[in-house]
Amino acid sequence: MADGRAGTTEPVAVAAAVGFHGVGKTFSVPGGGTYTVLHNLSLTVGAGEFVSIVGPTGGGKSTLLNLAAGLLVPDAGDVLVFGEPLRGLNRRASYLFQSDVLLPWKTAEHNVMLGLQFRRLPPAEARVRARDWLARVGLAGFENRYPHHLSGGMRRRVALAQALIIDPEILLMDEPFSALDVQTRQIMENDLLELWQEDRKTVVFVTHDLEEAIALADRVVVLSAGPASRVLGEYTVGLARPRDVAEIRLTTGFLDIYRRIWEQLRGEVAKAYAQRQR
Repeated sequence: MADGRAGTTEPVAVAAAVGFHGVGKTFSVPGGGTYTVLHNLSLTVGAGEFVSIVGPTGGGKSTLLNLAAGLLVPDAGDVLVFGEPLRGLNRRASYLFQSDVLLPWKTAEHNVMLGLQFRRLPPAEARVRARDWLARVGLAGFENRYPHHLSGGMRRRVALAQALIIDPEILLMDEPFSALDVQTRQIMENDLLELWQEDRKTVVFVTHDLEEAIALADRVVVLSAGPASRVLGEYTVGLARPRDVAEIRLTTGFLDIYRRIWEQLRGEVAKAYAQRQR
């Protein structure tokens, strides 16, 4: 577990679904040289826990998700999934990307079916399950629509159904609602919480929006500005569930934890901004 700083609250010890132990990652940059994104970063995400990760742009948040997904391999340290070293793709996780990755030539139903087809489930059974998931995310009746016939919020719902239909133990989410308008975003956030409440999958949620991070999560993790980003603090969100993401923002408990996290985060945001101006 990453070490806490002043103003943080130690998370409750739970079984680890994802563990980063002394992880480092360096990339080559155009024109020569290297850039160290993560250095000696350690973090544990408990089974069934909803963890939000915040930090400045360029602080390695998406890199952390890519390591957890097995899309990248750390240059140092280890990534563990339920206690076992991750080798290759993380078959126990689904990844919801920031941008749409739906296949434009397939209908909503067929996009949602893809994961089951890769697992060689009979087409008839895959279709039934896809329709059930589309209904669960509020898209009953839109099964035969193509992505370009759907709004941004609807496409996000298709992507969420696509990620959840394979029943992953871990859900990795990289700013999945950032492109949506405020009203649609809040609806999607509440829908996500309702679905998560049903079976409490492990969620690792990356966002630039501190309010979103707090409203959704059990714990908020703050990363430092890059290069060589690390965990600066971990904050338990002691707000009652179930939650409405709009209403919870108005409570004194929410405002208190927001102030405590922002006190630490704003300095890192300022550092990242100053580095980009050089």
